[in-house]
Amino acid sequence: MCGVALFLLASPAAAGTISLSWDPVSGASGYRVYYGTAPGQYTASITTSSASATVPGLQDCAAYFVAVKAYNAAGESSEFSNELSGWSRPVVTSVTPATAVQGDQIVMDIVGNNFQSGAIVELGNPNVVLSSVSVLSCTHVQLIAAVEPTAQNVRPAQVGKLDVSVANPDDVFGMRSQGFEVLINPARFDINKSDAMTTNRIDGKDTVYLSRHFGLSESDPNYDPDNDFDGDGWVDGADLAFIASNLGRCWASGTKTWTTSACPTNLQ
Repeated sequence: MCGVALFLLASPAAAGTISLSWDPVSGASGYRVYYGTAPGQYTASITTSSASATVPGLQDCAAYFVAVKAYNAAGESSEFSNELSGWSRPVVTSVTPATAVQGDQIVMDIVGNNFQSGAIVELGNPNVVLSSVSVLSCTHVQLIAAVEPTAQNVRPAQVGKLDVSVANPDDVFGMRSQGFEVLINPARFDINKSDAMTTNRIDGKDTVYLSRHFGLSESDPNYDPDNDFDGDGWVDGADLAFIASNLGRCWASGTKTWTTSACPTNLQ
């Protein structure tokens, strides 16, 4: 039988596993996957009838070396395939902090297993800007996350829960579903900056200012990201509802909420 051309698969698999596949071999009835923690020294094996396999029960934070032989009724192929090495799939156990408000810049700690030097982190939201990603150990990744808008006229991060994934240099990744949440920043609702008398108060002028850009999307050159409170790319009814539900209220800096009790007596 001919040799086996082997390559790793970056497809989803359970923690503590390595997934791999190879080109089928003519005349083979099955394949034996050999693996171990040292090059060329295979201490265990599994068999499969298909040209792919998932090697289970691997230790965390350890390199494994894998090779394959094809077999049929006449026996195994005489030679191993090319050898590949890799860690088992990364696992994301926790993300701290798990929430941040638009405008926050936070130090994020990701705890789990099988994080390799050079790993990258993705949240799937381009307006949560990640930087200074550092793999402190195979169980700990730390980074800085800036949740937009950190300045005016910047598209805000869309509010909601995000999947957190860590991908090793071999593109094998682990993910924590909805592991991080972007929260709306209610301080942004006071968009009228022309009148000092109504600063920190939601009033009709805020409604007027939003109406000037109502119905515009991010693709429109007149779109104003400062009026897109929830970061969905539209200035729409959802944004107007945030103003309407707080109309006549003033900003309470201690609780970071809009409330009538924070208004001066002559404005209540």
